[in-house]
Amino acid sequence: MGKAEDTRQSIIEGAAVIFNKNGYQRTSMSMLSHSLGLTKGAIYGHFTDKDALAVEAFRHSISQVSRRVSESLTPHGSVLDKLHAFARTFVYFFEDTVREGGCPILNTAVDADDAHPLLHGEVRRVLTAWEGRLIAMVNAGKESGEIRPDTDSELFATTFIALVEGGILLAKTIGDRKYMERSVEGIDLLIKQMAVRRD
Repeated sequence: MGKAEDTRQSIIEGAAVIFNKNGYQRTSMSMLSHSLGLTKGAIYGHFTDKDALAVEAFRHSISQVSRRVSESLTPHGSVLDKLHAFARTFVYFFEDTVREGGCPILNTAVDADDAHPLLHGEVRRVLTAWEGRLIAMVNAGKESGEIRPDTDSELFATTFIALVEGGILLAKTIGDRKYMERSVEGIDLLIKQMAVRRD
């Protein structure tokens, strides 16, 4: 990676935290310039406008979440263990999530819902992909005989996402990670209920 690419990546990484903490609307180019220690011209040298930077920053934040999830799943072989590990990821990295301003999906969804169609589209894409990944995992578990064939994959995926996002919202707002832990315990119960019994 050359110097220009290094600078661009550094801007994206720094802006990701700033946007996530302050929201798209409240984050100005002046704020970005000051926080990143760069002139506006230097930022515009890499991004056409604030919108373009915001999209790249959001994508970076999501890539970090995806990396953490993938690393958590790698050591596990069974689908059930992977699903448990998937949920536990959000507890293990809760402090990092808080330090970085909260869940980028939740924050961006609320901030961009009516004000920024491009960012809103990015959030929808990520949520759809997350749902699809969970559905595929449950269906794979059905095929391998780990998960009951009558399990509603779509319902599980929707509930999983709602519990994770709700848990982050409660825990961050109230300032107690137990709400995140409780949400993940709820997911663990769902996973156990859909597991094929081995008597």
